[in-house]
Amino acid sequence: MLKCLALENFRCYKKYQVDLDDTTIFVGPNGIGKTNIVEAVWLLATGRSWRTPHDLEVILWEKDFCRISSKIENDVAKELELFLQKETVNGKQMKIFKLNKVKKRVIELLGEMPAVLFSPETIQMIGGAPQLRRRFLDIMLSEVDKKYALTLLDLSKILRERNKLLFYIKTGKSKEDELEFWDQKLIVLSKFLIKKRQEAIKYFNLKIDKVYQEISGKKEELKLRYMASVEAERFEEHLIAVREREIEQTATLYGPHRDDLEIILDKRELSSFGSRGEYRSTVLALKVLELEYLSDKKGERPILLLDDIFSELDKDRRMHLAKIVSGQQTIITTTDLDHVEKSLREKARIVELK
Repeated sequence: MLKCLALENFRCYKKYQVDLDDTTIFVGPNGIGKTNIVEAVWLLATGRSWRTPHDLEVILWEKDFCRISSKIENDVAKELELFLQKETVNGKQMKIFKLNKVKKRVIELLGEMPAVLFSPETIQMIGGAPQLRRRFLDIMLSEVDKKYALTLLDLSKILRERNKLLFYIKTGKSKEDELEFWDQKLIVLSKFLIKKRQEAIKYFNLKIDKVYQEISGKKEELKLRYMASVEAERFEEHLIAVREREIEQTATLYGPHRDDLEIILDKRELSSFGSRGEYRSTVLALKVLELEYLSDKKGERPILLLDDIFSELDKDRRMHLAKIVSGQQTIITTTDLDHVEKSLREKARIVELK
């Protein structure tokens, strides 16, 4: 359980510290900094922000660094800290993670404080770019499996080097046979990542029908389908077949970085035919199962982060979400306490931001 959170030069906060309860509700007007608190917890949990790909943007204007600190009490008490600095060292931005005051690699942060995020932006996952659905799987799997997270990093490096080589081949600086080494690396990493993603989807598909029907009140069938850009068994021959096209475009066109997660409701692709209500019920079902998945794999309930989501839901979905909250520590932000179910408000610690 996250007991205490301290922010220094983070977003709008020069200095801020708050104690947290089983359920903590931050209430205040738009622009006051509610989402910044949720973002800080998410950064500690995953090492990244969902709001920006640029770490420097979270540092308070005209300050050189920011620090997020926390105290966690579960079976074993521990302290987590993330330090970001504008000044670079050897061309790299300083990003230091500490566990109990001992420096660790940022990737070792993953899983120390598992969390599930539900924000208005989360709903975009259904109809948005495939990258959003891949990110959903990748963050969840990285929180339970450091090998998966490391493999993702390795894949990113391989893609950069392979794409660079494709450019050199196109410009006559390198030869095609140099691709064989990078192809083999790509195939090995890709097969591992795809296998792990497919296993997670199989887990979800065992339960998602029932969860969705409880939320929506309808008997529709919901299923997830992993859409691989190429069959794993035919990956090598496929790379050879598309080599000319990849050289022409100087890009790796097939692999887990191009795959997608298809969401099927009553045998129709949800992003094309779904209503706004069906989007919301589906995302809520996915978040319920993400909580269960992390709990099963980690042996502890993750922190649930609900950033201004109650205003996005109708009464029935709010009531269902209120039931879910009782299962784990939850941090809620809202502009209006009336948006939050009364049963939640009565037992929560309420922090007013002005």
